[in-house]
This record gives sequence, C-alpha cells and structure tokens, in this order.
Amino acid sequence: MKKFIFAFILFALLLTVNAAPFQLNKRATTFGSCPYPYVDSLNVTMVTDPPKSEKSDSFNVSGNLTQVDITKNQTLLEIFYCNPDGSQIGDYYSQVFNESIKAGTQFTVTASDVPTPKLPDSYLILVIIGDKDNDPSNPYHVVLYACVVADVV
Repeated sequence: MKKFIFAFILFALLLTVNAAPFQLNKRATTFGSCPYPYVDSLNVTMVTDPPKSEKSDSFNVSGNLTQVDITKNQTLLEIFYCNPDGSQIGDYYSQVFNESIKAGTQFTVTASDVPTPKLPDSYLILVIIGDKDNDPSNPYHVVLYACVVADVV
C-alpha cells in the first residue's frame, strides 16, 4: 500500500512539473505588419488572449489611415483565421464602419462577438480594413487600406 501511495504522489508531482512550463509559455498575441508595403498598420487587442476555440471573442482595433477616408456603411473591418499555409479556417467576420472618418484621423472600432472557429495548434489571425472589392480573384474580398497579422503558435 505504501508503494502505491508513493507511486501516486510521484505521478501527481510529475504531471504538475510537466504542466508548469506550458502555463508559463502563454503570452499575449502580438500583431505585426502585413507583407503589403502600401497599406497602413493597425493596433489590435483581443479580450480573450489567446482566443479559445469555438468561443466568441471581441477585438479592439485602432489606427490612423493615412491615404484614404473611412466611409460610413461602406468601409469594412474583417477578421480572418488562417492556417500557416494561408488557407482560411472557418468563416471570416465582417462589419461595416458606422461613421465616416477622414484620412489622418485616429479611430477606434470594436468588433464584438467575433466567432472563433475550431483552431489548430498553430494559426494566423488577419485583421484588415478596406472597401468591398468585386474582383473574384481577390481572396480578401476588399481593397486593402490597413492590415495586421498575428502568428499564433
């Protein structure tokens, strides 16, 4: 009986020690510039960071478009989850801006209840601002004005 108790305590200790590094590795998701030099960058924070699979999340997006105006009911904020190879995971989120904002003016917009798809271990989060584009060859469905991407591993 003593050997069983000792083995159980040793097993519990081993699980605790192995779990500790994973808890310490959790860090805030960092968004960086998109690989398009002609678009502006954005500041993005998420309420749940990192996002949880199949749960809704909220994104706070702010920035300053330097070249174009944001047009009420026309300019879009879109959020994509993608695999590391760029293929889309689930449906993308899209919302229109509810006010017009002149180029050069700081703005902040909140996207509430953004659905998070079932996420793999490694994925990308892409946040873009632009106007709708009817070109079927454009994978983002918008003419890009601003963009950021986060590589979550």
